[in-house]
Amino acid sequence: MRFWKAVFAVAALFNLLVGLPLLIAPAAFYASMGQPPPPDILSSQTAGLLIAVFGIGYAMVARDPVANRGILWLGVIGKTPLPLIVWLNVQAGRAPMSSFWLTLGDLLFAGLFLTYLLRSRK
Repeated sequence: MRFWKAVFAVAALFNLLVGLPLLIAPAAFYASMGQPPPPDILSSQTAGLLIAVFGIGYAMVARDPVANRGILWLGVIGKTPLPLIVWLNVQAGRAPMSSFWLTLGDLLFAGLFLTYLLRSRK
C-alpha cells in the first residue's frame, strides 16, 4: 500500500504544480512554456482551479485510498481522453506541443489509477 500512497501523493503534487500556477499566475505559466497567454485568461484560470481541486482529491486518496477510491475513477475518466483532446488542439494550431507533452503525465496517472482500482477490487 505504501507504493500506491506514494503514487497518489505524486499525482496530487503534479496536479497542484500545474493547477495553482495556471490559476494564480496564468501569464507566467504560459511564459514558462514559451507561449503567450491566450486572450481568454478566465478559461485558463478555471482549468487551473479544477486541476488544483483534483490535486487536493488525490492528496485525500493518498491519505486513505480505500475510502476515497471514487476520486480515482473521476481521475481515470478525466485524465484518459485529455492527451487526445490536447493533441487535436495542437494539430489545429490552438495549443503548443509542450501542452501535449504535459498531458502524457495525466495518461500515465490514469493508467496507474486504473491499475490500482482493478487490483484492489473487493
